[in-house]
Amino acid sequence: MTLKEDQIMRFSSAMERMIVMMMEVDNTCVMLTQDISKQDLSLVGYIGREGSVIMRDVAAFLDIPYSTATGIVDKLVAKDYLDRYNSPEDRRTVLVRLTKKGEGVFLLFQEKKREMSQLMLEDLSEVDRESVLVLLDKIMDNLSGKKVVLEEA
Repeated sequence: MTLKEDQIMRFSSAMERMIVMMMEVDNTCVMLTQDISKQDLSLVGYIGREGSVIMRDVAAFLDIPYSTATGIVDKLVAKDYLDRYNSPEDRRTVLVRLTKKGEGVFLLFQEKKREMSQLMLEDLSEVDRESVLVLLDKIMDNLSGKKVVLEEA
């Protein structure tokens, strides 16, 4: 099936506007905490969803070297957002989880994302909401395993 240029542009424009709106959620949470960056917030969200992770997972999630991930985690441990501990199964494995303060930020982040999502969906009919969700799932499935290669012009 051939894509029309106007469809590509309309989709791109709509996604860009949606991304800007969702970035406002990040900005609000960063402003409310006053001592956390967007990257830190993203990591808190990831760990909050996963429960606990190993350092290799942190590096992979942030797409950064292991040593850089260690520095970011160290900073969040010092600010009392994260806790480092040894795995009960293998003491050589270091895990990272949210502290009570980190859980508070995670819950704030989740609530703000929920509020923004509600604003985006609330004026749609039930059929349209379900259609949007099905289509977004299909779009994400289509992107699975694909990576955009940026080339210099």
